[in-house]
Amino acid sequence: MKKKILVVDDEPFFIEVFTLKLVEAGFEVCSARNGAEAVAKVKAEKPHLIIMDVMMPVMSGFDATQKIREDPAAANVPIIIFTAKGSMMDFFSGMRAIESMSKTVGADHVIERVVALIGQPPPSVGGLKRAVLLGVEDALVEKVRVLLKGLKYEVFPALNEKEAVMMAENLKPAAIFCQLWEDSSVLDAPKIAQGLAKNAAIAGIPFYIYCKEALSVEAMKHFSLGNIITYKESSELLKKLEVLLSKK
Repeated sequence: MKKKILVVDDEPFFIEVFTLKLVEAGFEVCSARNGAEAVAKVKAEKPHLIIMDVMMPVMSGFDATQKIREDPAAANVPIIIFTAKGSMMDFFSGMRAIESMSKTVGADHVIERVVALIGQPPPSVGGLKRAVLLGVEDALVEKVRVLLKGLKYEVFPALNEKEAVMMAENLKPAAIFCQLWEDSSVLDAPKIAQGLAKNAAIAGIPFYIYCKEALSVEAMKHFSLGNIITYKESSELLKKLEVLLSKK
């Protein structure tokens, strides 16, 4: 059975675009034009995830989310809130399974988050390989992401250790690329490796670490030399990745 996404927005164009993209990705989609419709659709359709605008007529996204969370059957359904103002997310503080995205973000990024949250990968297109990508430095991660896409990979960013292991289980990627960071409380690459090793079905997935040269000794404490990619500048990292993956 396909997983179902509820898209809630008072702009018909927004609904049309995201419905098209989500259906192409292999999801079933239902929609609502305001918060009141969304509350009714949640009861009738039982979606696995909700994409919700904030500012809407009849009932706002905030009020709709409160109503939805009052229903025990929908208390933990993930909700992606679309907002043009980050400060609006203060109103959602303390609510379960809520995260925000800007309405200017591309549909591909939204689908990646949907996949990460509910665990259904879109079908691989044209024989593309899948890769899971983690990192702390957003600009660097984006450069790696663009490189991987250029090398015909479907790239699925993970936000933390638990999510990386979950995505590995669901996606069965060709490789995982993770930045080694000096503060393990921010991103703990060895913890991800341990999580992979516990599951025989994903233990063999190649796990590559990329890090600044200053962290190379720390990297070698946990990972084999062939899985460590060190660099001084981002351009060096991209070149090494391209050489590595061109051999695959």
